[in-house]
Amino acid sequence: MRTAFPYSVLSGDIHLMVDKVFIDNVPIGIMERINDRDQVVALQDLEETNRQWSELRLRITVTAEKDELSSGPWQQPTCIATVRNRKANVYHAFLLMPDGPGKWAGEVELRREEHVGRSQLGARIVATVGGVEGRLVGEPQRPWEIDFEAKRPTPERSLRMRWIDFTEHDHLKEYRDDPWLLDTEAGEPILYLNSAVDGLRGILDQASTTEQKLVQEVLSSQVASEAWSAMFNASVYACQIDGSEAQWPGGWHEDVLRRMMPDLYPNLPPDQALTELIEARREGENGSDLQRRLIHAAGVQARKPRKVSTVLRDLRRMANKKETA
Repeated sequence: MRTAFPYSVLSGDIHLMVDKVFIDNVPIGIMERINDRDQVVALQDLEETNRQWSELRLRITVTAEKDELSSGPWQQPTCIATVRNRKANVYHAFLLMPDGPGKWAGEVELRREEHVGRSQLGARIVATVGGVEGRLVGEPQRPWEIDFEAKRPTPERSLRMRWIDFTEHDHLKEYRDDPWLLDTEAGEPILYLNSAVDGLRGILDQASTTEQKLVQEVLSSQVASEAWSAMFNASVYACQIDGSEAQWPGGWHEDVLRRMMPDLYPNLPPDQALTELIEARREGENGSDLQRRLIHAAGVQARKPRKVSTVLRDLRRMANKKETA
C-alpha cells in the first residue's frame, strides 16, 4: 500500500478525458455513451454497429499543470494509459504521445473477449527523478470505468448517506457521541452522519479554507474506509456454504465482495478468493493477516493512500511557504 513518495511528485490536478469512441473502426456517438462527470463509458447494445463487435478503440487525452511540470525536477516526462480488468486478470499499457506542454494524446485498443463486466482506464505520468528513470510522478485522482454490460453510462451503485441527529432517535441515542454509523440491516446500506457532532457537517459539506479542505480530505477518506470495512464484514456473514463451496450472496453484498476481493487476494481468481476468505473466517486462524488485508482493501476503495499522501504534501508545501515568507 503506497502512502508516500521518497521523491518529488506532481501535486496539481491531472485530468484524463475520453474524446472519441470507435467500434471496429466505426465512430459512434458519445452523447449517450460517455458520462464525463462520473467518468463512465457504457458499451452494451451498441446499435451503431448493428452486430457483435470485437474491438473497442478510445481516443483519450491527459493533461497536467504545464507550469508545475516545467518547473519541477522531472526530466523526460512520459504518459502511459493503463487498462485493468480485475475479473479477467487483464492489464494493458499504451504509450501516449506529447500534444503540447503538459498534454498527451493517444488511443487505447481493447479486445471484447478479454474483458468482463467493468474495466478501469487510468493514466500514469512517469519521469526521470534524481537520475532514476521510470519514477511515477502523477496520475488522475480516479480512473474511468469502461462498462461492457451497461446501456447507460452511470456509476456503480453508491452508498446512501443521511445526516441525522443521533440524540433525537431512540435507536441511535446509545451512539450519540459517534460521528457516523453504518446501518446494513434494512435492505441497502445507509451511512448515518451525526449532525449533533459539533463542526462535522461544516467540515464535510462546507469546507472553504485550505486548512478545512485538508481536514475534509482526511476525514472523508476515514469515513469511507470504515464504511467499506463494515459493508465487507456484513457481506461475509451473508455468504452461504453449500457443501465445501462458498456461495456468492447476491445483491449489494456480492457487489461489495467482488469489488474488494482483488485487493484482498490479488493472486486468486474470485471464486477461489471467496472460499479462502470464508475458510479464514470459519476457522478463526491467522485473523491478523485477514485484518491487514481488509484494512488495505478498504483503504484502496476509499482512495485513502492517495488522499493522505496528497494532504501531507500540501501541508509540507504550506509549511515551506511560511518558513520562506
